[in-house]
This record gives sequence, C-alpha cells and structure tokens, in this order.
Amino acid sequence: MKDYMEIANSNIIFILAAVLILFVLIQCVVFLVISWKRGIAIGMSKEKMMSAVKSSAIFSIVPSIPIIISLIAIAPVLGIPFSWMRLSIVGSAPYELISADIGAKSMGVAKLGAEGYTSLVFGNSMWIMSIGIIWGLLFCIIGLKWYQNKMKNIQKKDSNWLAILINALFFGMLSVFIGPPIVEGGVALLVLLSSGIIMTLLTFIGNKFKLDWINNFSLAVSMLCGMILAVVYTGIL
Repeated sequence: MKDYMEIANSNIIFILAAVLILFVLIQCVVFLVISWKRGIAIGMSKEKMMSAVKSSAIFSIVPSIPIIISLIAIAPVLGIPFSWMRLSIVGSAPYELISADIGAKSMGVAKLGAEGYTSLVFGNSMWIMSIGIIWGLLFCIIGLKWYQNKMKNIQKKDSNWLAILINALFFGMLSVFIGPPIVEGGVALLVLLSSGIIMTLLTFIGNKFKLDWINNFSLAVSMLCGMILAVVYTGIL
C-alpha cells in the first residue's frame, strides 16, 4: 500500500481541494456583488463603499496570519491540499488535529502520523474531520432561531446567569484543547505554558500602552513562538 503522504499530496486531492475553494471564492464574489448593489440601492456613495472594501481587505490580512501558521503546522502530517482546503472553509487547526487524531485512534493507531498510519487510516481521518464539522452548520440552519430566543428570554430574566452560562461554555470548550497537553506533560505542557505567557504579556503591553496593533498580532506571534519553542524544547528534552 502506498505511503499515505503520497496520496495526501496527490494531484487528485489538489484538484478536489481547488474546486471546493474556488466554490467558496465564487460565493464571496456573489455576496460582494449583492452587497454592493444593495448599498447603491439604499443611497450609499461608491466612494464610501470602496473605502469600506479597502479597509476590510487590509484588516483581513492580520486574522489570516494564524491560519497560515496553522497550515504550516498541520500540512506535514495531513498533506498540503487537504490542510489547505480544511483551513479555507469551516474549521480550525486544533479541531482538525483533534479530529484527525480521533480517526487514527479509532483504527488502532497510537496517534496521528504514527507507525501504522496508512492511507486507509488517513481516509478515515478525512471523513471524521469533514463530517464532524457539519453539525454546527446544521444547528444554525435548524435551531439557531430557537437558541437565540432562549438566550433572549434568559437575559430578560437574569442577565448575570446568561454571562455565567456563556463563560461556562467557553471554558468548557477551552478545556478540551488545553486538557491533553496538561495531562501529557513534557514538551506539550511547556509549549502551552510558554505560549500562554507570551500571549498574556503581549496583551498586557497592548492594553497598557494603547497599542492596538500588538493586540492584532498577539495570537499569531504567540502561535509562532510556540512552534519555535516546541522545536527547542524537543531538542533539550
């Protein structure tokens, strides 16, 4: 059986990924055209709308940096085209790695990319990554209106309880990602702590000295430093 990376980086996967990303780009263009026409219809000037387009294009560069870093991080184990596709639509690097790892463990492989991670296991990871992400979208289509009404009712009754509920959900989600490094210890824990310290320090500096540009880059910088420190810690330990 072929090494799974030969399949992961094969032309057919590149073509399939490119087709899907092209579809997403077409959607963006369609929404842009519709928005532009709607702006003209309600009396907005073309100069004002063009200014908004330019500002949005510029400010979208910074949030894209963590995505590029994530692509660099996961491409060595999942291949370039599939990683490119996953991070170009719905998903995130932590989700992709966790779901891909679940795909490996469900077929008896110790972890993602470990010995025994064949093309068949890679295919299983692809299915889990793709199917696992659709439920949030389906919930938004089917139950988002009901959910928003419930949240509004809770806020009317007790706004403090709503804040507690949202924070509990956030920290519950956060614990899913930080739990494994804490349990595993070693390099994973050191990288987690170091990245957290760097992120906290950058946020403090940005807020203290009113440097908004630092806050914009803090996530990307902390991720990049975490990747570099992972290599350093691995060499030391």
